[in-house]
Amino acid sequence: MKFGLKFLFLFFAFVHDSLCQPQFDLDCLRYFDKVLVGFVPKGNKAAGKYTKAGTMLDIKSCTELCCKDKSCNVVFMYNTTCFKIECENDELCQPVMRQESKYGDHVKMVIVRPVSVEFQEDFSENGENEDMIAVGSETDSIKQCDLMEPETCGINEHCVPSQIAQTNVCECKDGFERNMDTICVALVRKNMTGLPNLPTSASVNLENVPKHVESIDAKESTPNPPKKIMVTVISKKVRLPDNEVKLSAYPVPAENPGKPYTYNWKLLSHPHGSEGTVSENQGATLKLSQLTEGLYVFKVSVTGTGAYGETEANVTVLPQKRENKPPVAIVLPAHQIVKLPNSRAVLDASSSKDDNGITKFHWELQQGPLGYQPNLSDTQTLQLKDLHKAGNYTFRLTLTDTDGATNSTLANITVLQVPDYPPEANAGPSVILYLPKNNVTLNGNLSSDDKGIVSWEWTKSSGEQDNAVDMQNTHTPYLQLSHLGEGMYTFTLKVTDDSGQSSSSDVRVFVKPPTNKPPIAHAGSNATIALPQTWTILNGSESTDDIGIDHWKWEQISGPRKAVFLSSNSSVTNVTGLTKGDYVFQLTVIDGNENSVSDRVTVSVTQNKNVPPKANAGGDQTLTLPIGVLIVNGSQSSDDLGIAKWQWTRELTSLAMGTIIDQSDTTPVLMVTNVVAGRYEFRLRVTDDQGEWAEDTVSIIIKQDPEILNLIELTLNIEASKLTQTQRDSVLLKLGMLLRDASQLVVRDLKPDTSNRAKLVFYVSSPSGSVPGPQVVHTLKNKLAQDSFLLQLSVVDIRTTVCQNNCSGHGVCDQETRVCFCESFWMQDMVRKYLGDGESNCDPLGKVVISDSDTDSDVLFENNRNSKSNGTKVSRNGYKPDRRVKVI
Repeated sequence: MKFGLKFLFLFFAFVHDSLCQPQFDLDCLRYFDKVLVGFVPKGNKAAGKYTKAGTMLDIKSCTELCCKDKSCNVVFMYNTTCFKIECENDELCQPVMRQESKYGDHVKMVIVRPVSVEFQEDFSENGENEDMIAVGSETDSIKQCDLMEPETCGINEHCVPSQIAQTNVCECKDGFERNMDTICVALVRKNMTGLPNLPTSASVNLENVPKHVESIDAKESTPNPPKKIMVTVISKKVRLPDNEVKLSAYPVPAENPGKPYTYNWKLLSHPHGSEGTVSENQGATLKLSQLTEGLYVFKVSVTGTGAYGETEANVTVLPQKRENKPPVAIVLPAHQIVKLPNSRAVLDASSSKDDNGITKFHWELQQGPLGYQPNLSDTQTLQLKDLHKAGNYTFRLTLTDTDGATNSTLANITVLQVPDYPPEANAGPSVILYLPKNNVTLNGNLSSDDKGIVSWEWTKSSGEQDNAVDMQNTHTPYLQLSHLGEGMYTFTLKVTDDSGQSSSSDVRVFVKPPTNKPPIAHAGSNATIALPQTWTILNGSESTDDIGIDHWKWEQISGPRKAVFLSSNSSVTNVTGLTKGDYVFQLTVIDGNENSVSDRVTVSVTQNKNVPPKANAGGDQTLTLPIGVLIVNGSQSSDDLGIAKWQWTRELTSLAMGTIIDQSDTTPVLMVTNVVAGRYEFRLRVTDDQGEWAEDTVSIIIKQDPEILNLIELTLNIEASKLTQTQRDSVLLKLGMLLRDASQLVVRDLKPDTSNRAKLVFYVSSPSGSVPGPQVVHTLKNKLAQDSFLLQLSVVDIRTTVCQNNCSGHGVCDQETRVCFCESFWMQDMVRKYLGDGESNCDPLGKVVISDSDTDSDVLFENNRNSKSNGTKVSRNGYKPDRRVKVI
């Protein structure tokens, strides 16, 4: 019987569903919460007494009915028909798996209450391992619910009172059943075959079941032993310091009496340095001890008569649980004082400690002023910004570590109300004025407050309303008074601080009659001058005052154009730059009491006779290229009244190159760009208002650039309009690196070429002087030939600004194409041009190239080795016999 019970437990590895609901234990204290799908009782009809409990039931409802029936041991369902079995013994009710497709999901079993207690004890020892292979049944999805809130149930479910517990559960509505996914779906009625429909309350024995119930005959329920043994070993986990464990093998089918199986256990893998110790090996059971942390893998082979099976199992040894130390809460500063109006404080808990880590910081107010309700964030650093009330604040910090242990500490903040003293107003000292001075500024900036003044207010004493005065800036520290009359004035300054406290101060202004007479200004007599005189003397020295004049000031009131004072702050001054017309000048004198008086004088400028203008083109010049803008200054030309017209013209003998810009040929200063070396001559004509004119010529010699033969033009393969300053600087930097270390690259120009590509013009200087241009070109060409992208931007061409090829002394180099135009009887050497160094040159006409080739295709003529030049002299060309000659 013991063997059969263990065999029955082994089948639990093949169960489909689980009925692990705690409320079942109320009526079924020994039921096994596993649904055996595809199993039938081993004794078939002889297993015990069958009672049909109903149709259209699910496995949960069927199990509940069996739980309430004390005589029911096993639940057997065929499709939706429920049978309660009262077993003869546990061995006859032992579940047997049927492999035929007609069984499958159609049959299910649940062991509700075993007949013997021995079965229960055996299952309690081995059946509750977490590694048992089982799938949750529909009862896994049973949810408790509230009859007042039916929406807590799922689709097609409703909340009903449970029949086996004091609670409410969700069940499928009528016409629905729970599928394998625990979802209530519409019930599909099938044509039942197999077990017959028995009366609901009838108690029958399977011997009375008609013979057409062929799915449960005794012959099929005892199949021959399979050749393959299905072996199940439940993997185990153990945590140190426990280092012992037991593995048990459960074969299917079970071994027959008298024909025991042979068990062979083998260790496949183990932690490094430890294999453990087998303390007991009793066939199907292997007991291990002295295990260390890590994973052990075992293989068990089961051999029977004509049958064999094997499987593997793991033993996982977990490390010993860490002994947790509670955290230590630390808040810095633990005590601090805040003085109003400052209302901010910081509490820092970053110094708190824990052996494995802190998971939560929780702040709460322990004590504070009445009405203070802060919103505290659970962060490591607490920032407080609302400590507006004086008093004591106590905050509690609670820490929680990874193991849930907590620790708390307190932090105190004392907020003090600092005394606020009233301000002190200071309107300044009394002031005495002497007429005619009738304005003054009162200064109250000596007023003070411990926390600052927020408002200023000046008022005049109410008892002095008859004294008129103009007051400005009355809400600033500086009061401006004007139009004061003779008498005494009292002004009050009131200052207020941010607490509303105020203070006042008075200041008096005494306005007295003048102590002296105002000065008498005399700008002199009106005057008339005639051109070409353009200046005159203004004399105010006859001005007088009883105590003396301190300041003199001359200014122009009107006139045809602005005059120039040589000294405007003296009694006598010279005014120049006058032209025809009337000028009015004013003299202002001020005495020691700031009494001031003004007087005016008129100067009339006439023209008795027109004097022709004088032209001055600026004088001859000698300049050296490069020149960005040639400037010719004719502004020194003059006229008694003024020049009305300027006109510059280029002399016929002058160079034509050069562009006049900004229409400067009609202004005093002529500006010319794009000048070249040579002689420029310009004529300046100036004309006055009466049509009188004068001319002057200027000659300017432009010398050639001393670096002209050293200038190099490097053309980049980029449009001039797209070249950036960064790219330009990068090219110059890399060019400098390609040259010698002591060399310096001097940029002359950056301009577009005829194809609008950027052209850089420069030369190279060294301590010994400028480096020849051809040498620089040769150096750069060789280095760029090795890597054309050394400058990052590809180079289209690099050449000297001036072609310096002498064409072998028998031709002229074209400046643009750099091709030699040869003299008569001279021609270019094409081999050198296209296959050699690429330089154009001029060689004698008829120069030959000697070839050892016997090919006739490129032979123009053959040289007769016996011929003589001019018929008499032997040829001196040095031709060798049997060679063919090609003329280039």
